[in-house]
Amino acid sequence: PGEGKTTQSLVLAQNMAALGKRVLLMEGDVRRQVFSQYFNYKPQANLVSILTGEASIEQAVVTAELIGVDILMGAKSKVNAADLFSSNSFVNLIKDLRARYDFIIIDTPPVLVVPDARVIGQYVDAILYSVHWDKTTRTQVKQGLQMFESIGLKVAGLSMAQVDPRGMKRYGYGKYGAYNAYGAGYYDN
Repeated sequence: PGEGKTTQSLVLAQNMAALGKRVLLMEGDVRRQVFSQYFNYKPQANLVSILTGEASIEQAVVTAELIGVDILMGAKSKVNAADLFSSNSFVNLIKDLRARYDFIIIDTPPVLVVPDARVIGQYVDAILYSVHWDKTTRTQVKQGLQMFESIGLKVAGLSMAQVDPRGMKRYGYGKYGAYNAYGAGYYDN
């Protein structure tokens, strides 16, 4: 929790949209919705209502004009979240969305906290693992990666979130601990 997954999902979605791609950003955390903190939308329906058959995709998806991305918000459910994501309804939803979008970015809950990310991971093309710079322990990272690996899922990439440029200086390179735009230091000869 608090690693920066949602922020990174938003930025990735916005970058893909800026490349002219049709993008859906899905809130895959139905226990603790945070999209409402970023978007002031009150859609007629949501991810859970689609999965339970109460609504259609058209009723639930809203467009965030500012970033050029479609949004599918989550909602609390009486049904266990892992059961929702392992259902035929979720599999069919993903198939339908793949036909509509170039990219579907699913912002999941933390892998170490609940099984949802591992369940959802079975239906995606790539998994990006977000790590809070200088806070998430090496043990936690290894445990999370092992959880994916234990069910045959490979993580395509690891990203660092909430990097503190001032804190980078303590890892600094060169006589002055200076770093450039690429995070590499230089020496003043």
